[in-house]
Amino acid sequence: MRWIGSAALLFSCSVFAEQSSLTLALPSQKDGGHAYFHDLLTQALNDVDVQLNIITPDKHIPQKRAVKMVRKNQLSLMWLIQTDRRDAQLTPVRVPLTSGLIGKRVLLIPKGAQEAYEHIYDLKDLQRSGLIAGLGINWFDVEVWHQNQLNVFLQDGEWRNLYGSLSVDGEVNYFPRGVNEVVGEAKFNPALDIEQYLLLEYHRDFQFYLSEGASVHRELIEKALVRAKETGLMNALIEKHWSDDFDALNLDSRRIIPLSSDSPVSRQ
Repeated sequence: MRWIGSAALLFSCSVFAEQSSLTLALPSQKDGGHAYFHDLLTQALNDVDVQLNIITPDKHIPQKRAVKMVRKNQLSLMWLIQTDRRDAQLTPVRVPLTSGLIGKRVLLIPKGAQEAYEHIYDLKDLQRSGLIAGLGINWFDVEVWHQNQLNVFLQDGEWRNLYGSLSVDGEVNYFPRGVNEVVGEAKFNPALDIEQYLLLEYHRDFQFYLSEGASVHRELIEKALVRAKETGLMNALIEKHWSDDFDALNLDSRRIIPLSSDSPVSRQ
């Protein structure tokens, strides 16, 4: 594609104290999962007097492909759950992006499956149930589910294929999603329901990972995000994008099941 040939130009501008604009190539998703992250970057940079120009090379870029594109300098950055391996392989911007929302998991389940979850009150109940979670093959969540002795089905390639794999008694029974994700995804998948009573929790968050070419902007982006946390902008955008979802999920009345996870995300 023509934009790939010129992608290096996006990253060639020098960083200077009075930088007034920045152009980044960012991924987008057909279900709108990118909207908060684009909005956060745009407004956070605007608050430090930098206008962000966003290029989206495709309407939908699956996560696995997006990570490859970041490594090849075809995308400027990607938002991913923080792991030590990613920190070593890419350039991390060490500011958590969602106040830990991605570590608060509600389950997508097949219609008619709610009864299987009615009597699950704690981790031991979930373990004994034998229910199988669907997860992307390289996700950090796989380590969490294994560490907590929970059954897992691994999906290679496009993780969204898990939606069509869920069944009451097949090899994938539920799909744990962040509270900032599950409502929107359920709307796109009318054959699925949101499980009504459980909230699985572990300590982890998204952070931005930059390509090698875009790593020159790490200090600027980190400064903007830290300011967004301090001024309340980040919380305001979380409310803007997801407050209706939180209300619909009745989070305060759910049974919380804590999950162990090693090396909690670094905190600003």
